[in-house]
Amino acid sequence: YRVGTMADAFWKLYTAKPEDLEPFFKSFEIWDRKAYNTLEDFKAGIPPEPFITGKADAAKVVDYYGTLNKLCAMGSVEKMYIPPHVDKTKGVFDNQLLWEKSFIDMLMAGPLPINESSKILEVGCGRGRITYHTQQQTGAHVTGINIEPDQLKAARAFAEQQGLLGTRLEFLEGNYNDDMPFPDNTFDAFYAVQPLSYSQDLYKNFREFARVMKPGARLSILDGAMRDGFDPTQERHRRLLLETREVTGLGGFWHTAYWRDAIEKAGMEVIFEEVVGDLQAPLIEEERWLFEGLEVLVGYLSKFGILPAHFHKLLKRFTDHGTSFITMDKERMFTTAYQVVAQKKMP
Repeated sequence: YRVGTMADAFWKLYTAKPEDLEPFFKSFEIWDRKAYNTLEDFKAGIPPEPFITGKADAAKVVDYYGTLNKLCAMGSVEKMYIPPHVDKTKGVFDNQLLWEKSFIDMLMAGPLPINESSKILEVGCGRGRITYHTQQQTGAHVTGINIEPDQLKAARAFAEQQGLLGTRLEFLEGNYNDDMPFPDNTFDAFYAVQPLSYSQDLYKNFREFARVMKPGARLSILDGAMRDGFDPTQERHRRLLLETREVTGLGGFWHTAYWRDAIEKAGMEVIFEEVVGDLQAPLIEEERWLFEGLEVLVGYLSKFGILPAHFHKLLKRFTDHGTSFITMDKERMFTTAYQVVAQKKMP
């Protein structure tokens, strides 16, 4: 399956016309915004500064992910996230599976039974691979929401291959910054894996997530968050942040204190909060070497006309600043392994 996915992604990028890729390159115009907040900001009562401020910004994100999802599918990050380093002896893909099992176990450990009659909501479902994993582990009906049509097409195709589309898996196009198209108290569990840095209002989003969750339902989020090592007075730190944002595609870099506060003020009790596995640098290095090696190879092949020039340009843009992400992780300025599990309070 993974070989087929990689080959399909490679072929789509190989056959893409240069003009089809221009929206991806132009989307980088929005990545140089401040959109970060520290613990000191939180203590001073400063609200989280949003990265996305309207529909024009959201359209840029769609343009970015329309190509990014194919690039990621050529490596071990088809699910488009570096997982927590749960098992130091294993690589990216195996750690994704280990962590996904663990967060699903935590969702199932709440007061509401999770079984075939349950409904689970995933926000930012991407190509639907975690959606499928969740359905298989729980037996529940899982609904995934995503903003980018190409990823949803891949998610639906995969679910249909498994015989689950329309029965146990459902995928909807939508922006979680809008009101959710569901009645109150619909879902028995909720989760999101690294889409929430595009929040326009973190507090509003969690209130809306809580609204559609049943009392006693559990929520799990994994996302990028600022840590205490970041010092905004240092130009080097600010430069690393902007470069890390470009290579990760994440939006707002908000301190962990904001996330916990937004969840608690939405009427949920935090059950678990942790930067899981602490450092992710070895896993980031694994993917960096893979893609940078591919970029060098494609560069040579493009030079001799074997591959189109736009393919090398694309990989070069994608692999820029990988070391900045690693530096921020090692110096504990920023992480994409911040997880919170919370439970909606019972009346």
